[in-house]
Amino acid sequence: MNITQLQYLIDVGELGSFTDAAKKNLMTVPAISLSITQLEAELDVLLFTRSRKGVTPTVEGKKVIQHAVTVLKTIDMLKYEIAVSKNNLYGNIVIATIPGLVSQIINNTLEFRESYPYINVQVMEEDTAAVLEQVKNGHADMGFVSLGSGNHDVALEWEPIKRVEVVLAVNKSSILRFNNKISLDQIINEMNESIVLYNDPYLKKIAEDLFPDNLRNRIALTTNNGDVLLQMVLQRNAITITNDYIIQALPTHLKDEVVTISINEYLTLSNYLWRVTRKNEKCPEMINQFTEHLLRDLK
Repeated sequence: MNITQLQYLIDVGELGSFTDAAKKNLMTVPAISLSITQLEAELDVLLFTRSRKGVTPTVEGKKVIQHAVTVLKTIDMLKYEIAVSKNNLYGNIVIATIPGLVSQIINNTLEFRESYPYINVQVMEEDTAAVLEQVKNGHADMGFVSLGSGNHDVALEWEPIKRVEVVLAVNKSSILRFNNKISLDQIINEMNESIVLYNDPYLKKIAEDLFPDNLRNRIALTTNNGDVLLQMVLQRNAITITNDYIIQALPTHLKDEVVTISINEYLTLSNYLWRVTRKNEKCPEMINQFTEHLLRDLK
């Protein structure tokens, strides 16, 4: 068993295909297949079921893949710690995040690399459920999500970063703009714009709680494209429900065009921006330093 075999194992499990795993690693299909067969013989267990539609991990195979992910992360941490001892920080940080933080993470990366030029950061923008899944399966080193303080996935470590508020975001010319706080009744009675929503289970649940059935036909668009939502608000024909930090992170010339209004029904909720990592896995110092640098901007 070696590092290369473990990487092939993970890739086959993720891609569900010897062919795709071979393409990813610039190897032949027989070489990938032989590597997996040798690993199965060494462990005396069937790792994948083969069919014309592809390959699927067995129950034992899923367990081995999870351990392989942990082993490769441990090896990366070892390489990192050796590099630290040589005063030569290097490595990769993979971050999964909900929309709104991407620009801040990118700006933070540019600043961070001035001190640590050998650190590479990859950012994946996902909805809440996908962020949690990316961290759980080891595809991301950490994730950022906005949720309440209960019903957290016990397979993850949850670190509260800052308290956030669910707000109504409207154009500065909207009839609603004069409200510092607004109730559900006011939204229903005074709103003349359409509603646009980011396709996130948490925000969609809030919309379902806020808007009665007869008002949900005012939801004109649900999308994963945050830029589209912003443009619709800026063009004065839509409002959206979002977290306050997303608006705060906008460039000044855009932020000045948007008014955020507190929603009475959600003022008392304890909603936070969380950093999530895999439980029982020590975060490399590199990731902690990057997080601390990012938090200085967020707070």
